[in-house]
Amino acid sequence: MKETPDGAEIRLFEPQHTASVRVKTTLNKMTPKVTQLLNETAEFLQSQGISPMGPGFGIYHEVGRHGFLVDVEVGYPVDLAIVGNGRVLPGSLPGGKAVVVAYKGPHGNIAAAHQAAQSWMARHGIDFVAAAREVFLTDLRRIDEGEVCEAEAIWPIAAETPTSAGAR
Repeated sequence: MKETPDGAEIRLFEPQHTASVRVKTTLNKMTPKVTQLLNETAEFLQSQGISPMGPGFGIYHEVGRHGFLVDVEVGYPVDLAIVGNGRVLPGSLPGGKAVVVAYKGPHGNIAAAHQAAQSWMARHGIDFVAAAREVFLTDLRRIDEGEVCEAEAIWPIAAETPTSAGAR
């Protein structure tokens, strides 16, 4: 199956509380680490009687430091601020506008969607204002590494950016 980063669109997001774990890992271990952290966060939420309010996400605070390190935060949106356990911590996803590129393919190749978003923003003179993230529309815990997943690459942008800034 062909990997497909689809055309970009600008979407408005509401702020969300989150439960997540933030770690540093290497690029070559990204997919297994994301899956591990989704499992860890889901198990913590279940132990607290809390249900996720949407699909899992990964926030990429820093990518490629020293050529291979990734500072990533992985978790789930929740309806209220949680009390963490020292590893799974409360947090939030900001509301506001973001450029979104849909992706279908192995998670290990999702960089194509982020590159598509960056190229689209450059062509339209739009700058990102916060760390990029992914939303995993396919539960990565339920598929094997290398299997096709559906996800979205999300790049927050300035509120004053017109929603119709050449989308798609």
